[in-house]
Amino acid sequence: MRNRNTILIIDDDPDFLSSLKAMLESVGYQVVAAGSGAEGVRLFKEQKPAMIICDIMMEKIDAGIRLVREIRELDKKVPIYLLSDIGTLTGSNIDVHEIGCSGTLQKPYDIDEILRLVKQEMDKK
Repeated sequence: MRNRNTILIIDDDPDFLSSLKAMLESVGYQVVAAGSGAEGVRLFKEQKPAMIICDIMMEKIDAGIRLVREIRELDKKVPIYLLSDIGTLTGSNIDVHEIGCSGTLQKPYDIDEILRLVKQEMDKK
């Protein structure tokens, strides 16, 4: 059973993690933060979040993509959004839907866009 109000954020940038976590918590979401792909998978199994926001490039260039594939083996339906600071290159080189993602978000993130997206996903629950 998924935790309906929990979002898992996975990113190796501690400043980014803490700012996004604080922003989402300020509007009432429970947020679990992971600083690596391995920690993200562990927390996913423990917390069963309703949504995941994951950096595409962490310890290794394809860490985010590998993490998505690993989570998809555990759960086919949880919404996963990849964060990218390489902009439209991600969309043109990687078919995010083919690897099981719900979409991508651009770094630096737009607060209103993330809040809209999170609300949209959480309202489906």
